Amino acid sequence: MRVIPRLVPRLHNILGLIIGGQVLLWIVSGFFFTFYPIEQIRGERLRAEAPPTLTLPAGGLAPIDGLVGADVATVRLKPFLGGAVYETETATGRALFDAVTGARLSPLGEALARDVAEAGWVGDGALANVSLIDPAPRESGRGQGRAMWRADFAGKDTATFWIDPQTGDIAAVRTGLWRTYDLLWGLHIMDWTNRVAFTSWWMKAAAFLSLVLTLAGIWLVIVRVARGRILR
Repeated sequence: MRVIPRLVPRLHNILGLIIGGQVLLWIVSGFFFTFYPIEQIRGERLRAEAPPTLTLPAGGLAPIDGLVGADVATVRLKPFLGGAVYETETATGRALFDAVTGARLSPLGEALARDVAEAGWVGDGALANVSLIDPAPRESGRGQGRAMWRADFAGKDTATFWIDPQTGDIAAVRTGLWRTYDLLWGLHIMDWTNRVAFTSWWMKAAAFLSLVLTLAGIWLVIVRVARGRILR
């Protein structure tokens, strides 16, 4: 039993050197997370809200039968740039059709992608650049790994819209604040590449060692209090 009083301080010091950096990252990143609402991180104030209602054209809609085939799983009517479109889904992906003329709109060209970006922007700034990125990076959200339109805005508010060329949707809004949050999140959960998994062995090992470090520290405090040496 006499070995324990000598072992615990050494264990505490060694673990502090090994895991102290990660513990500091947990504290710093966690502190950062408390500063901003998740809506601000996602840049929701920079994106226009979807129209609450869909106004149908007076001339009626194009018949669905002429637009879709037997392999279509779903058809959805939705607002798009002040008008209406059909969004279809098949085993090979999604497509967009003008609900009045029946013309296929997807994949969106640069002009339509630019219109989508400008219609969806409510920030303080202007559209600076639109480019097709193939494959799109992880920050594009569900568009990762395939072609996506990237629309960059500059001004007082700077942000990037990732636009799905198949559906015309703004799939993600990315800002400098989001990218900082994303970096710290990856460091926090110790998933430095995909930043989604927090059950890795790295995380489990760090959590276990941090627990041991904490328990050793508590033990040392108790011993010092018992000996009247808490302030020495």
